[in-house]
Amino acid sequence: MSAIMTSLEDLNDVYYLNPHEHDLLHDWNIYAYDESVQNYRALEGELLFCSSATIKLEPQQYTFNLSVLPYFLTGMKKFQNILNDEIRYTENITEERNRIMINTKIESIINSVEPYSIVLIDGPLIGGNASAHIEKMDEKLRSNNCIPLYFVKNSDSRLVIDNNKKLCSEFNSDFHWSACVLSNSSRSPFFKYTDAYVNNHTKVFTYMKALYGFPERVEMHTKTYLKYQSLIPKLMNLLAYFYIAQGDRSNPQVRPIAIAEKYAREGLKVLNIPALLSRLGFKPTINQVRFG
Repeated sequence: MSAIMTSLEDLNDVYYLNPHEHDLLHDWNIYAYDESVQNYRALEGELLFCSSATIKLEPQQYTFNLSVLPYFLTGMKKFQNILNDEIRYTENITEERNRIMINTKIESIINSVEPYSIVLIDGPLIGGNASAHIEKMDEKLRSNNCIPLYFVKNSDSRLVIDNNKKLCSEFNSDFHWSACVLSNSSRSPFFKYTDAYVNNHTKVFTYMKALYGFPERVEMHTKTYLKYQSLIPKLMNLLAYFYIAQGDRSNPQVRPIAIAEKYAREGLKVLNIPALLSRLGFKPTINQVRFG
């Protein structure tokens, strides 16, 4: 493979999972994070409603930290010097929206997670402008003896197949490849990726198909992999258990993240967005009215 991609295991082997082996469930704290976002485009700017949930798995229930915040993003210069965290003057709404979501995610996780925890996080470890920020969070979690794991459901990544001529000719993406070759209760080999220009942008990942349906990519920082290498088989089996506990063909993901997702979606309902918009008097764009 190329200088930035290495297969850590044999590409032709099958790596089976054993969901019955989930002892780590009793030995570690288990946390999960997900978010739900709703955008409303108005003539005055854009309203961003961000609901983020970090949940902890307890013996009989889930406890949660739910943050639900509305933001107004606008280019009107009269708001340029307003000292209000919910009102953001910006010349690039997309960039500001991404900044808000990154900061909200990091604050929710860092302020919730205890030491000695396995932390299941929806979204990639490395991706665009968020990479450096997420890696700093990852470093802090690891310094507290936590194991941060990242889950990607949808991606057009070709890191694996582009390094193999045969796979490249037969498959459209890594997800296409893993969906076709993986059987139930199995995972792909582990791969190591390192950015060609930023050495700290490095991760170890595998594709997992625990029950049925489509696989997910499970990522961790290379430093996490090296620190907890002896626990990797048990970690993978624990994840397989969580997939089966979820048991939903239409929503195949680890159970704790699915629960965090439900809390985050309910958080948006707390805001009662239609009533809020009516009270604030924002004028929707034509496409907002047409498509919602």
